[in-house]
Amino acid sequence: MNNKYVAHYLDWQNATWFLIVAFFGLLIVLGLIFLDAGRIADKNDTDCDPSDHSEKTRHSRKKSRIIRLETCQVVERFYELVFSSTSILFFLAAYYLIDRFMNIREYRIIWDRYSDVLLMAFIFMSVFLNTLLDHCFVPLRTLNPGQKASIRLVSTFYMILIFLYIRFIYNDTNYNELIIYFAGLVIGRFIYFDFTWKDFSQTMRNLWENLPLLLLIILYSGLMCWVGFTTKFLLKSNGVIVSILIAHLFMDISIFIVHCILRHKREDIVRRKKHRN
Repeated sequence: MNNKYVAHYLDWQNATWFLIVAFFGLLIVLGLIFLDAGRIADKNDTDCDPSDHSEKTRHSRKKSRIIRLETCQVVERFYELVFSSTSILFFLAAYYLIDRFMNIREYRIIWDRYSDVLLMAFIFMSVFLNTLLDHCFVPLRTLNPGQKASIRLVSTFYMILIFLYIRFIYNDTNYNELIIYFAGLVIGRFIYFDFTWKDFSQTMRNLWENLPLLLLIILYSGLMCWVGFTTKFLLKSNGVIVSILIAHLFMDISIFIVHCILRHKREDIVRRKKHRN
């Protein structure tokens, strides 16, 4: 690949302002989540008197704590959706770049012969990258495996929307096979050899529960791509899928920054409480 692309994306001035856009975009998303949680909490605490120790008040306070926990889970589910999407995009972009720039004849023959198998291998490898992101990069401690599986199903829908966007907005037919491939993954998630209506209903409920997060990531990544392509920081010449991946990497970095800020704030609160005691 031409080094001009590497130099372009590593230019610290362009990268810094794009990171600022990603950071404030994330703050808007988190603000919407906290705003909804605050609305529910205010409704719950409308008639709550802090000096009243009745059973009703204790129940109300307990419910408020549950709301805070659920808000934390919503935030982590959104983080998981971003990480899952980044992981898939990373290996799809790698697949695209290899397919585009593989010029060595001997390797090209092998690539053309086994490209479908390698694509499946890349998809499986994305699971390991996803695990690395949500365990080491930003540990997500409130989500159970079932919740993560539901989020990854949503990310598959998100991938299909991205490919449809590339297909019809940029009239790029290179991703038709990927659209069919991911559509097959979604169908396989709902219909399989031991299919039951109970499992199907549960999957649909989980999907419906996470639809607001799908809308949020569409708005967030849409903002990033619109700003990036409009200002020419994201380039179409290196492949739209690669540029979308770069936008998601900046989103990941913003999540890491916010996570570190909030962790430092929590640790500072704990130290102050210990100092008072």
